[in-house]
Amino acid sequence: MKYIEIVFESVPTNVPIKLKISVVENQYSEVRLYCSKVDGKPAIVPGKYWYIYYYFRHPLTNKMVKFMDKLNINKFKTVKDRLKVANAWIKAQELILSNGFNPFTAEGLKTKNDKFDFENYTVKTALEYALTNKAGELKTATLNDYKVRVGVFAQWLKENGLEDKNIKELKDVHIIAFMNHLIDPLGRNLGKTSQDNYKRTLSAIFGKLKKDKIIVENIVDYETSKDDPIKNKPFTGEQIKTIKDYLLQNDVQLYHFIMFVIYEFLRPVEIIRLKVENINLAEKTLYVETKTNRKKGKRLIDPIIDFLKGINIENLPQKAHIFTNTGNFEVWEALEKTKVDHFSNRFKKLKAALSLGPEYGVYSFRHTAALDVYNTFIKEGATHQEAVSKLSPIIGHTNAKTTETYLRDVGALLPKDYGEFYTLDF
Repeated sequence: MKYIEIVFESVPTNVPIKLKISVVENQYSEVRLYCSKVDGKPAIVPGKYWYIYYYFRHPLTNKMVKFMDKLNINKFKTVKDRLKVANAWIKAQELILSNGFNPFTAEGLKTKNDKFDFENYTVKTALEYALTNKAGELKTATLNDYKVRVGVFAQWLKENGLEDKNIKELKDVHIIAFMNHLIDPLGRNLGKTSQDNYKRTLSAIFGKLKKDKIIVENIVDYETSKDDPIKNKPFTGEQIKTIKDYLLQNDVQLYHFIMFVIYEFLRPVEIIRLKVENINLAEKTLYVETKTNRKKGKRLIDPIIDFLKGINIENLPQKAHIFTNTGNFEVWEALEKTKVDHFSNRFKKLKAALSLGPEYGVYSFRHTAALDVYNTFIKEGATHQEAVSKLSPIIGHTNAKTTETYLRDVGALLPKDYGEFYTLDF
């Protein structure tokens, strides 16, 4: 509770009069409905759940925490019925909140003392808490990935008798044991890159627990090594020409899709999110959603501008997607993973037709483009540092160090010919 102190000075006696006024913070937000939409209107979309949600102030951290409930709204088959039922649930939820309902002390979240108490969190309930309260920060695809990885971790905890321990009893040695299990041939037998992806997910989960004062430190705090990259090897100039000729004859839409990888340095998941409304031809810019729900701005360059003018983008519906499974410029309602997989499968057909090995992927075009632009800067007389500095914003990196690491990984920083320096005669 916050206070405001107001002082009045009495003129005759010169004795100040103090009033202390308490300001009570709202404990909960308005209850709202989340529903899938098409062209800005509520719509039935396969795979998209409707739910009601609200925020309630955490009793210890004083931060607003999101609560949501599907309430079987999706079982109703028309928009009209769903809206009717959802509005009834909203009114019911608002009623119980106004009468003192507190989700932190509700059934299922009670502690032994019938109050919210972090000391009683088990490993299992702490992971559930973190995953639930990070849900609002993540894209659907990322959230689903988190659920899978946390689920694998939870199963390992259960098998090793750790899920019912107090979360504060879980140690870094347990995390290390799980990471070893992931790459153990008798365990899950994953590669080190997959192991690192698990580490990133768990670090985010335990970071949430630390932030909310449930644990003192993030125990997922050590280095794991990645595999040497064998995928997404850059293409040669001859390979690029062969791929272009093949696509122009067999899959023109995939050719245009790859143009956005090469010229705008967009990732496949960013490309399938592109809508007409994200393009501004007059300003020569596009804005696309990233995995953190932020809008990323990119400068349109001539090959992309020519393509957009060629499809008469200014006359297309604002909500239409640029890339769809039908080839038409229309709203494509599907899960993002389904969309990305659609274009990945089309690229696999190209690889099979041209006998490209597993070391090549869609990201190979991004790496090829980065190498090309970097080498052009160098040929024009830029120093290495200048070239890296100019390339960073083009790729979308926030700092030059990231770009330098990226260039090293894709083979841009090879030494010049050093044969003349040898005196050995072997």
